[in-house]
Amino acid sequence: LELCATVQLPIILPGEATGQVFDDATFEMTSTSAKLRQAVALPLSWAAITIVAGFVAVAFAWPRSCAEVNECGEAHEAVQNAVSHYAMCSLATCIVLELVSLWLTWKRARTLVGLVRGVEVTFIPPLLLCAAFLVLIIENLFVCNLWLIHASAPGVGAAHARPVYTPIILEWLINVPILLGLCGSCALAHPLKTVTRPLVVTNLYIIMSWAAYFIVDVRWRWCTVSLAFGMYIWASADMALWVVKFRRASSDEAPARNLRCALSYGLIMVFFVYGMVYLAAMTGVLSSGKELLAYIVMNVSVKLAFLLAFVGIRASQFYDLIIGLLANKALPFERQVAIKNDVGDVEHPSTLPLLQ
Repeated sequence: LELCATVQLPIILPGEATGQVFDDATFEMTSTSAKLRQAVALPLSWAAITIVAGFVAVAFAWPRSCAEVNECGEAHEAVQNAVSHYAMCSLATCIVLELVSLWLTWKRARTLVGLVRGVEVTFIPPLLLCAAFLVLIIENLFVCNLWLIHASAPGVGAAHARPVYTPIILEWLINVPILLGLCGSCALAHPLKTVTRPLVVTNLYIIMSWAAYFIVDVRWRWCTVSLAFGMYIWASADMALWVVKFRRASSDEAPARNLRCALSYGLIMVFFVYGMVYLAAMTGVLSSGKELLAYIVMNVSVKLAFLLAFVGIRASQFYDLIIGLLANKALPFERQVAIKNDVGDVEHPSTLPLLQ
C-alpha cells in the first residue's frame, strides 16, 4: 500500500547522464526497500492490535454459540439466505474478469517498467480488491454455519437470544483495513503512518460493537455502543482530513482528483449507514434476517463501487501518462492538403512536409 502513494508518474528519458541515472536508480532502490519494510511492519502491527483486542473482547463477553441456544437456532433457521449464494457467484465472476483484465493489461504495460517509474503500482489496488472479494466469498460461504454464529444476550433486539453473525465481523476486520488503505494511501497518496490511526480505531470500534451484543446490563451495553460511535466520529474526522491535505497538496489537473476525494467521503457515509443498520438491529427494528440481508448487500456493493472507482482512477492515470509522453516528444509539423475527386468529396489527403 505504501507504494500506491503516487499521484504523478515521473518519466525516465533516454540520453541522461549515466552517473545521474545510476544515482537516481540507487536512491529509488533504497527508497523502495524502506517502503517495503514499512509496508510489512505496519500491517503486522495493525493485525497484532486487532487480534489482542479480539481476544480481550471474547474473554470479556464470552459469547455462546447459536447451536447451543434453542431460541437462537430457531431464529436462524427462519432466515432465508439465498442472497449469499448469489453474492458468491457474482463475486467469483468479478474476480475472474478482473484478474484476466489485469493479466492482459500487464502484458502490454510491462514494457514500460523501467522507462516510466510507477507503472507497476497502478496494479496494486485491483489486486487488493480481488483479495477483498476472495475474503467476502469465504465469509458468504460460512456466514450461515450455526457453530460460527453466536447468540446475543436476552433483550438485545428481541425478547430472546438472536443470532449474531460473527463471520461478517471477521470479514470487516480484514476488508475494512484494505478499503481504508486503498482510500488513504492508494487514492489520496498519504503514507501508511497517516492511515494507521483511523484504521486501528475503526477495527477497535467494530470489535466493541460486536461485544455489545453480549452485554447483559443495559447501561453498560449502551455505554459501549456510545463509545463505539464516538470512535467512529474520531476516525471519520481523520478520513475527512485526508481529503483536505490531498486537495492542498495536489493540483487541479491531478488524475481523477474529485473521484479520489469522493472515495473518502463515500466511505464515511457507508460506515454511517452500517451504524444505522446496527442500531436498528440492537433496538429490534430490524429482524436478524433483514440485518443479515442488509449487511450482505452493502458488503458486495461497497467492494464493487471501489472496483469501478479504481478502474476510473487507473484509466485517468494512463491517459495523463500518454498526454505527458506526447508533450515530451518532438513531433514534426506536417501541412496536409486535401484532394477532391470529380464529385467533390475529399479522398486521401496529401501530406506535404513543412520545408516543401
